Amino acid sequence: MDKQKKNIEIPIGDNFLLEANKKLGSGAFGDIYLGINKKNKEKVAVKLEPSKTKNPQLFLEAKIYEILKGGSKI
Repeated sequence: MDKQKKNIEIPIGDNFLLEANKKLGSGAFGDIYLGINKKNKEKVAVKLEPSKTKNPQLFLEAKIYEILKGGSKI
């Protein structure tokens, strides 16, 4: 008999829920999980990085994405 894992949802700010038991992948700089946009119920990817990492990358990555979409400048 298969035991289903209970879906563990963790709030990320006011707008997103992280589905902690639905890991999509991982890489050198962190892990990627399935998330839900609470406003429109769309699925999103949530990238997490250890808080004690020597060389944090997520903030810089977010800035680059903003520049690419025509938003803020560094």
